[in-house]
Amino acid sequence: MKQLLFLILPVWLFAQETNDRTIEYLTSDTWNISYNISPEGERIDETDQEKIKSSWVRFRPDGKYEMPGGISGKVFGEWSYDAGSRTLSFKERGLQYKAIIEEISDMNMLLDYAFDGGYKIGLIHYVFIPKPKSEDEIVKIITSGRWNVFVQFFDNIEDKTPTDKIDDTWLEFYDDHTYKRSEHTGGEEPTVTEGSWYINDELLLNLDGNEISTYSVAGDNSNLMLTSNADGIKIINCRKAK
Repeated sequence: MKQLLFLILPVWLFAQETNDRTIEYLTSDTWNISYNISPEGERIDETDQEKIKSSWVRFRPDGKYEMPGGISGKVFGEWSYDAGSRTLSFKERGLQYKAIIEEISDMNMLLDYAFDGGYKIGLIHYVFIPKPKSEDEIVKIITSGRWNVFVQFFDNIEDKTPTDKIDDTWLEFYDDHTYKRSEHTGGEEPTVTEGSWYINDELLLNLDGNEISTYSVAGDNSNLMLTSNADGIKIINCRKAK
């Protein structure tokens, strides 16, 4: 069923990205299905990493796309993009489809199946290589709103925020180089702490002047990933709060 969904691929682009990095992002590496959103707005994340890895689509710069399926193990088709209408069109085995990209960046793509039930599918790069960002780009991302922390990784240990606590687990960065962090530390109510931040000469985010709390920043308007190499690799994955 998930493989079939790729044949419909609806698509529309962020207002920020209409100048047209759409094709650049679309054809960059392989896209893997990571989550879906129902017409009612319920988000369901795929937790099986092997399913994410095996559910993929690859858009080639020559106007061809491929995905798993068929006798040969792959299905091939043709795609084209109209920047004026922000429409992606598909042709495969005599069938034609159109799609709308709701969001797209170097790390995330959200496809809105507006013509086929109104559900949405989110894709990521299973193997994600962050693109270098300038200091201005980093600051714009982190200060763009409240970030809910949904999972953290300490070495190989995954610490996933319980669904009923996500709204109370967040980071919020401000233009005056201060930030707040809310998290549950054992009590019934979340604990909110305050601190300071800056971008160092290596374009890393430093929290509270602490060398251990230094992170590379990857993100877009919807997602934020902070990665530290201190004390084992620690990754903080965030989503923009609603």
